[in-house]
Amino acid sequence: MVKGLTLRNIGILLLVFGLGSSVPGLTGCGQTYPKGKIKESIIRVCKQEYKIDVKVTTVGKTIAIYLPLPNLLDFTFAITKEAGEKINDVILSVSRVALSTDAKYDFYCVIAHDVRIPEIQIVIIKSVDDVKRLLLNDISRGEYSNRMLVDIRLNPQAQKEHSIKEVFEKMSLDKKWQDQVMNDFFRSEPTGLGDIGYWNGRFYIKDIARSEFLSEQIASRIKLAFRDNRHMTENFILRSSKGIYVSKVAKRYFRFEVSADYRIATQKSEEELAENVFRTVLDAASKVIHSYRFKDFDYIEIVNQGNAQTLQVSRDNLEAFRTKKIKFEALLN
Repeated sequence: MVKGLTLRNIGILLLVFGLGSSVPGLTGCGQTYPKGKIKESIIRVCKQEYKIDVKVTTVGKTIAIYLPLPNLLDFTFAITKEAGEKINDVILSVSRVALSTDAKYDFYCVIAHDVRIPEIQIVIIKSVDDVKRLLLNDISRGEYSNRMLVDIRLNPQAQKEHSIKEVFEKMSLDKKWQDQVMNDFFRSEPTGLGDIGYWNGRFYIKDIARSEFLSEQIASRIKLAFRDNRHMTENFILRSSKGIYVSKVAKRYFRFEVSADYRIATQKSEEELAENVFRTVLDAASKVIHSYRFKDFDYIEIVNQGNAQTLQVSRDNLEAFRTKKIKFEALLN
């Protein structure tokens, strides 16, 4: 997280980057954008209707849009109103095209950065199906906001290249070899959502899998639970929340690592802290996985990093917990 950008900023972003109250251009539109013209269509809609220049690429079932802005951040490192409006216009444009094409896309990703400080980027990832469900009133606007991923951070590729260039200088490597070495070894496609970005005229994008989207979303909802639940806010400080999906030959599972501390030293045991962590993760994971009807996993694994305790819950037991057919205490045993 970039210094100066708080959870409050993220909360504002989730509201700004919604679809608006009337969702102009997404309803009552009979135009279909052909499969082979997706990139051109998004570029044209952004330019003709909003006078915004973007770059677009596609990888598998994922659309990526790059948006350079002259004033993305103000002096407090908060998103400016003008930038928020332009990002929202781009989101509306890509939503319109993605919902009105004969091509099948699952996700789209908007990457924005301030041209004055391109090392800082905002990445917004949305599920096309979530947009459809919002328009059909199948999910609420608040739920829709919680389903998008918003990440503000230093550009990972920029960090990598700056570090490598320092090594090149120490090695006195000839400049004519620097680009070749960089291209051969340090400019690779991202392996995770945290590596997504745009740097020096190149997209660093991957075909987003539903499993990794869900693991990141659940980790984000864990943070929201610690922030929005009064009991959690008053008693605990969340240090970190990470989620990954692991797929091996013999097993597939979600792994969530959570680090939290008591705000004030009390007589409460570490076991009670662990139970709060486990329950919070179970609540978030069970609801998200059920809502997306995702079944391609055997269990979830929760690691409380405070005392290194681990809890594994099978897919069936996770659903039983959600429907209150099995008690939380039974899962601990």
